[in-house]
Amino acid sequence: MRIKDLLLATLIPAFLLTAACAVEPQTETYASQDRVMKAWMRHNYPGKTTYGDTGLYVLDMEPGDGPAIGDSAYVFAHYVKSKLDGEIISTNDEGLARQLGTYSVLNHYGSSIWRIDQGYLPDDLETVLRAMKAGGYAKVALPLSASGHALSMYSAFSGTEESYNEILEIEIDTVVNKIYAYQEQLMKDWFQRNYQVSDTAAEHLYFKKLVEKTAESDTISEGHNISVRYVGRLLNGQVFDTNIEDTAKFYRIWTSTGSYNALTISYYKDDPEQFGNNNSVVDGFGKAIRMMNFGEKAVTVFNSELGYGEKGKSPSIPEYAPLYFWLYIEPKD
Repeated sequence: MRIKDLLLATLIPAFLLTAACAVEPQTETYASQDRVMKAWMRHNYPGKTTYGDTGLYVLDMEPGDGPAIGDSAYVFAHYVKSKLDGEIISTNDEGLARQLGTYSVLNHYGSSIWRIDQGYLPDDLETVLRAMKAGGYAKVALPLSASGHALSMYSAFSGTEESYNEILEIEIDTVVNKIYAYQEQLMKDWFQRNYQVSDTAAEHLYFKKLVEKTAESDTISEGHNISVRYVGRLLNGQVFDTNIEDTAKFYRIWTSTGSYNALTISYYKDDPEQFGNNNSVVDGFGKAIRMMNFGEKAVTVFNSELGYGEKGKSPSIPEYAPLYFWLYIEPKD
């Protein structure tokens, strides 16, 4: 069953649900959870055995016909993770999140990016993925003892200690072997399309001034504190952060605890190390600010190496995400 067709009405029989919930999660052991999984499998998939040499069960698979998944591949995937009783734990599918009533404008929805052979995905799940290609689909039963999900940084595997068996449905959107080359082409095409600029202003960074100030009085001296307004977006347009209150309200990310004052930055144009020591901003943001003067507005796009890297920043910024910022340095006092 494809994720987009997922229905929420199917539950396991009461006696199995009782078996799964009879013991508090924190006291569950691999052995007891394995017994629950085997009972669930006997009832729902009689005769089904574990997949190859792994400890998990492949309940359904359509391998796909796109590029194959090999060592060091980056897999772009949609997923749904649920308990055996049908309760959905998490998903990056926006339509399903809306159907569940769990949708949040603060969350990123879209493909998660999983790196193969990097030690973050469960080994048994990697074995299944290696048998698939782009366009493929798999529904997998992950016994607690086989999952290893508590060790993962990826969004399908929350990194929190979990104590139950799981069902994972995966749709493979794209397979990429060179993630940074992929980002570079994505950024180049996006910036050319939106701002008619095709050349980088710095390594892995595109930049364009929207309002330029060239007078000597607009130049910022080293060590001067400046006030910066910004709007941060993903390339799909989703706003993940801003210190402009009206903008936050418009995009429905305003919170009562948020700060909507201008960001104070200690400006060191010619000393990147000093800039980094005095300011807590990602590298791409800092590089763009150092290209600006008082009163200027600019836009910049930079790759994940200058942003939040392979982990992203939960809940809004996914793994390996290029970032787009609109920037404004307020005029000199």
